[in-house]
Amino acid sequence: MTDIKSIPTSTNVDVHPSHVRFMQSSSSSLQTLSTLPTDQFIVLFTPAIPSTDGQEDPFECLGRSLSKWHSRIRHVPFVAKVGLTDLHVAWIRRAGAIVVVNCDPTLLIDTKTANNMPCQAKFATQAANILHNVRGGSQVPLSGVYISPCSASATNTSGYDNVVVCSSYSEAIMEKAASLLMCQ
Repeated sequence: MTDIKSIPTSTNVDVHPSHVRFMQSSSSSLQTLSTLPTDQFIVLFTPAIPSTDGQEDPFECLGRSLSKWHSRIRHVPFVAKVGLTDLHVAWIRRAGAIVVVNCDPTLLIDTKTANNMPCQAKFATQAANILHNVRGGSQVPLSGVYISPCSASATNTSGYDNVVVCSSYSEAIMEKAASLLMCQ
């Protein structure tokens, strides 16, 4: 788990609309997300990616980008093959909003993770189910970010208010994805 602090960075790269787009969105959920009180957390669940050369987590830039709009981002990685743990459930209970990232394994550095997309999708489904069971009808925005180099869409988005589809996890694209989720 990483506590993301706001770091003023900006890429002045224009991102083509086809590289980052909503697959589905809820205006009320996006409004709730963009006006989330500062005492509440946005929990960012991302697949754990082993670092091969000391590089930062590739999703760290998404957390930094989200922190430009909200100061309490909690980045909590998950191991796809392990799935949802008690730690994740605890963060779901505390969350004011949740963003779950699934990343096409062909984009990942570690080729041993190439078969973990079903496990990532299972984590996303479990997170949605736990949120519904734990928080019931309360309005906790649940957003998904699906990263795939092709135009494929996330397979199961049931329970998700917002789903953003991205072509890669480059810094510019992650900034655009955060902007879509956080700005009205």
